[in-house]
Amino acid sequence: MNIFSAIIDSIIQFIKENPLTTLFIVMLMVFAPQAAGGLFIGLLILCGLLLLIPIIALFRLRRIARRMEQEAKSQQQQYTRQQYRSQQQQSREGEVNVYTTTERPQKRVSDDVGDYVDFEEVKKENK
Repeated sequence: MNIFSAIIDSIIQFIKENPLTTLFIVMLMVFAPQAAGGLFIGLLILCGLLLLIPIIALFRLRRIARRMEQEAKSQQQQYTRQQYRSQQQQSREGEVNVYTTTERPQKRVSDDVGDYVDFEEVKKENK
């Protein structure tokens, strides 16, 4: 009963605030009931669309999220397979791989910095 009283109170409040609009609606219903019915059906369709649009958007977003999750899983699986293959190729016993570079690394310190000291390794004898 509380819901009905709230609806009736809101209708009464609308009538008090908009008397000309209310008069127009009443005259339309009396003198042109088909036009009023069409207007009422149009309002119902508009309200239905306003309710359906967020629901449809929610389902579409969920579908997009699921698709993105599946793509991420497939990419992770491909990456895992590539890592496994590279580990198998690297772990072959007795195989030696030599990698050379043609570029020389750049010096970090210029030749002008510091003094050159000869270094000679001295082995300590154990007694």
